[in-house]
Amino acid sequence: MMSDFAFNPIRTSRLSEEVIRRIAQLVETGQLAVDERFPSERALQQQWQVSRPVLREAFRALEVQGYIESRPGGGRYLRASWIPDPAQQRRRRLVANRENLLQIWDAREGVETKAAELAAMRATASEISALEQPLKLLASLPPAEAARLDLNRDFHLVIARAARNSLIEEMVIGLVARCNELGFRELLDVEDFANLLKIHQPIFDAIAGRDPLGARAAMIAHFNELRKTVGS
Repeated sequence: MMSDFAFNPIRTSRLSEEVIRRIAQLVETGQLAVDERFPSERALQQQWQVSRPVLREAFRALEVQGYIESRPGGGRYLRASWIPDPAQQRRRRLVANRENLLQIWDAREGVETKAAELAAMRATASEISALEQPLKLLASLPPAEAARLDLNRDFHLVIARAARNSLIEEMVIGLVARCNELGFRELLDVEDFANLLKIHQPIFDAIAGRDPLGARAAMIAHFNELRKTVGS
């Protein structure tokens, strides 16, 4: 008999990870055994009150790692006697990508401090307005919603465009893409990522205030905060 608690509605910031934790709980408590079939998607949606995309995201992550097997027309089956905690897995991936992230951030800092300085001198009123939009969204959305949107990318690319230097813009686009390829957004808790986005505010304030040196200093402080997330 499966406990009522295991099927209480889910209320958390990273829903797919909470689904994985619920599955892990079922396994740990012996309510779901190896080779046993999972309840139907519809049943789990109703019991956990999550959307089908969230449910499938969680199952997909576990299938890729071999913990769950999907059989065409036959449902999903448990293939392991233990499910790892997703937060611990994210931390391990973050540590594994540490050197790559630090190298990218070193390169980005060199380019983007200059971009911020130039943007403070050259940004148009419409670009300053566009630069403020990610900050407004961050303030109005729950952390989970903010994390799903790439507000970080939007903010940095507006600055690069406002610098009025096509080479700088091209480099920033490429370096931000490299950072996204490592999945940095997905490696942090949504609350931690939202807090990182909040330190964009001093950069915006300096650019909007036409303060090149202040914009440069704020961008340096931003990258220093990023380094702290990987223990540097």
